[in-house]
Amino acid sequence: MLQRTNIIEKSATDLATDLRAQTLSSDEVLDAYRTRVEDDTAGVNAFVTLDWDAASARADELDKMAVRGQFAGPLHGLPIAIKDCFETAGLRTTHGSKSFSEHVPTKDALHVARLRAAGAIIVGKTNTPEFTFSGQTTNFLAGTTRNPLNPEKTVAGSSGGAAAALAANMVALADGSDLGGSARTPAAWCGVVGMRPTSGLVPMDPNPAPFDGLSVPCPMARTVSDLALMLSVMQGPTPNQPLGFTGSYPDPAALDIPLTVGRAALSLAPFGASVDPSVKAALAPVADLCRDLGWLVDEDMAPDLTPLLAHNNIIRGQCALQMRAALNPDMSLAGESYRTACAQGEGQSLSDLIAYQTTRRQVWDSVVTFFTRYDFALWPTATGMPFSADLRDSEITEDWRTVTLTPTMELPSVSIPMGQSSDGMPVGLHITGPKGSDERLLRFARQIERQISGD
Repeated sequence: MLQRTNIIEKSATDLATDLRAQTLSSDEVLDAYRTRVEDDTAGVNAFVTLDWDAASARADELDKMAVRGQFAGPLHGLPIAIKDCFETAGLRTTHGSKSFSEHVPTKDALHVARLRAAGAIIVGKTNTPEFTFSGQTTNFLAGTTRNPLNPEKTVAGSSGGAAAALAANMVALADGSDLGGSARTPAAWCGVVGMRPTSGLVPMDPNPAPFDGLSVPCPMARTVSDLALMLSVMQGPTPNQPLGFTGSYPDPAALDIPLTVGRAALSLAPFGASVDPSVKAALAPVADLCRDLGWLVDEDMAPDLTPLLAHNNIIRGQCALQMRAALNPDMSLAGESYRTACAQGEGQSLSDLIAYQTTRRQVWDSVVTFFTRYDFALWPTATGMPFSADLRDSEITEDWRTVTLTPTMELPSVSIPMGQSSDGMPVGLHITGPKGSDERLLRFARQIERQISGD
């Protein structure tokens, strides 16, 4: 019998194989992860709500199915966590807000229902800042999530609880969301993998703003292969989604099929960002790494997304107000970050909106031209190193432009671990492709991951 530590250190892909071969039971796997969660001596605080009774009952059900030779799906028996901004039937969903401290939905969000149907065992809800509007994962209900690699450091936001749970081996897989880096930056600073898919690949349902495609559910994992496995379950169309997906749906079975080599652009300081020298140093080898794989690499090149910087407030503010209109929280209970985001939206005019949309169209034309020359663009996921977990939102000085500009163009992007900064914390390599290129993007990321690990 495997020791518990051996079980939780396995990849989700390997665990799925073991569970299907019945060399491990769902109950054994769940017990190993439960022991790890309950042994949170570092005070990571990744979870808002846990439900081991329901998880155990589901594990027993899945084990009985396996004895009969039946399997629920590709995630059969894998313990996973759901971000606390997504509805989970029968399991408290707080959105990190006092207004929803006792809210228990009666229905799953669509991607959550898909994960359940595929055999995943939901153990609980991961921490998130209030309504996801902060680069710091903290709220009045659950407190602060800390980085498992150094509890004094942040996990960023807003999918910080998910990234921490993965980095601490508390779950096999976790979902996140990404409006402006909410999955990618926490993944980078926790040393895991986070992807923002092309808008529409994973439907947001329910969605307070179904016509803008800005905030999307995301897979998060410890490896690209694990992430692709999770994404294969989350993805797919729905009639409730007015904006569809055009592109190839990623197939985890095709992940290791070599790509036809092409041309990549690399910038260690994109969009005029001031990037910490040690972050640049950690990522500097990527150019030669890609060339070793046969790729042509042009350095100091990136798509010109800089004009979008002038419109950050309207993008963030618009989404905050849409959330407020959909959920109607008691704003007297709201924290600093969410109140600030709403105020940013209220401070914008119709002329500001038109200016933003005009810029967005112009940048889109530039991006389309860029990706006729390049297959992928690479740059640092974060410009700096993880800051203190105890900073207030207004005290954060991180420049988020490396992750906030791609969503408005609906560009699929993934962050994978590559090296360490001078403080010994992980550095993320950000890889972006043209809209709808999610399958090729993950295959490229997997090539780089294998090259880094020597796999």
